[in-house]
Amino acid sequence: MDRNSFHTLVLLTKEVGGALDGTYIQIRVPSKDKPRYRTRKGEIATNVLGVCDKNLNFTYVLPGWEGSTADGRVLRNAITRTNGIYYLCDEGYTNGNGFLLPYRGYRYWLRDWQGENPSPQCREELFNMKHARARNVIERTFGLLKGRWGILRSPSWYSVKIHNRIISACCLIHNFIRREMEVDPLEIDLEEQVEYQQDNIDVVESSQEWTTWRDELAQSMWNANLNN
Repeated sequence: MDRNSFHTLVLLTKEVGGALDGTYIQIRVPSKDKPRYRTRKGEIATNVLGVCDKNLNFTYVLPGWEGSTADGRVLRNAITRTNGIYYLCDEGYTNGNGFLLPYRGYRYWLRDWQGENPSPQCREELFNMKHARARNVIERTFGLLKGRWGILRSPSWYSVKIHNRIISACCLIHNFIRREMEVDPLEIDLEEQVEYQQDNIDVVESSQEWTTWRDELAQSMWNANLNN
């Protein structure tokens, strides 16, 4: 995790709400409900939307949606509950008001910056590199959450309603631990695991104004990089 990269984006964005992504948590449901909870990978799970800050604390969690539910529908429901702050999202979303995405067609994922040519070659790649390092906090936060609580790593026999409460409770206790412990031992051992998502989420309308603002932000980063 690169907290400096997160700060770079935060300082240039008015009200960044954090990094946003979704994850699946396996559950057990009656046979008649399995089709609704079956993910595209065939697992029976609930689709959980999460937002975290740079310190790997959850600032928003929306559990309870069936695993078959499209991420766009989950996001649409979340938007109706939020207050208009902005989020860092991966390229599966739409670059519209309130959602800052990387540039498509340029290197993005952290593993892309390893190898013979680790330096960004243009403003779009530089922006994507900083964006990826900043947004990676949500991947790490989900990793810590599942690593800390065994009940989230395998399906339990609790009802869906109770299981959703357990997910929320685990997130709250996770935040308490992060706040009270000077060093989180799980974070030391956690390896960065970034899953490539190809599903496009078009619930948010694209915005030319927002795209122009992203270009200006990327250009300012590139100019600062050239001057260093």
